[in-house]
Amino acid sequence: MYISFDIGGTNIKFGVVDDEGKIFEKSKIATPTEKARLLQTLTDTVATYKKKYEIIGIGVSAPGVVSKDGVMTTFGALTNMYGMPLREQLSLKTALPVAVENDANAAAIAERWTGGAQGLQNYITIVVGTGLGGGLVLNGQVYQGSHGVAGELGWPLYHGFEAAGNIERSSETFHSATVLGLLERYNQVLSTIGEHEKFTNTKTLIDLVKSSDEVATSVFDSFVKDLATNILNLFAIFDPEAVLIGGGISENPFFMKKLQKTWKKLISRHEALNRMNELGLLGEIRKAQLGNDAGLLGAAYTIKKRLEN
Repeated sequence: MYISFDIGGTNIKFGVVDDEGKIFEKSKIATPTEKARLLQTLTDTVATYKKKYEIIGIGVSAPGVVSKDGVMTTFGALTNMYGMPLREQLSLKTALPVAVENDANAAAIAERWTGGAQGLQNYITIVVGTGLGGGLVLNGQVYQGSHGVAGELGWPLYHGFEAAGNIERSSETFHSATVLGLLERYNQVLSTIGEHEKFTNTKTLIDLVKSSDEVATSVFDSFVKDLATNILNLFAIFDPEAVLIGGGISENPFFMKKLQKTWKKLISRHEALNRMNELGLLGEIRKAQLGNDAGLLGAAYTIKKRLEN
């Protein structure tokens, strides 16, 4: 049995997972904002489960850049924990082997283990959420890059940007993510019209699109086109068998249908990629299957493979 942690900026999800990817029990707790408290919370949880199960290892899914030796180079929104040697410290506290993986990579690994990427060797997962996270699996292995930064699909610049200032504001995160992209852009447009209540719910916005609201439809269509363009570029660069879309918005059938339709239309207008598509040599867009359990399962698989090797 393995204990899995999926650390987020707000909550830590945790559970017990077996060798077949079955989750026996799971829960969550608020994420501490101090290093010592975070480490103690993880340690206490491990101690509780060790009384009930034969635990042989700990897997951790975490936001940010994770070095090969389990140091949190960055840690998502937990900025005061940057540089934390999480693997080493948690292993010392629990006397168990620990594996730490970036959350998007963990989700990608999980989809190949028990989800929508089973049987695939080359695929990409995109988590469309507050930002735009990604996991690249090439030849059956997660590609992390030289410094653990690979898969930051929100960082590239596909749009024009100002001559001075922070050019990250022009990156894909602010065009193709739901919170920093879709919702922020919609709220910006509304602010030019007059006083309004800030939108924080993607489903509510999509419901406006369904009811033919012109402003919502214009922003939504632009968002979907940006995301579809990003995906088109990934197919051109990596030639994956599939791109799996995750994140809360992926659960909305209207969004997924619109994304598929927009992507296919863009492909049809790209002569080289369309030729590949007509020959049956282009991959497909799929919905990720594991939802909120992807991080837990990916973390468990990471420690499982480490112990096997």
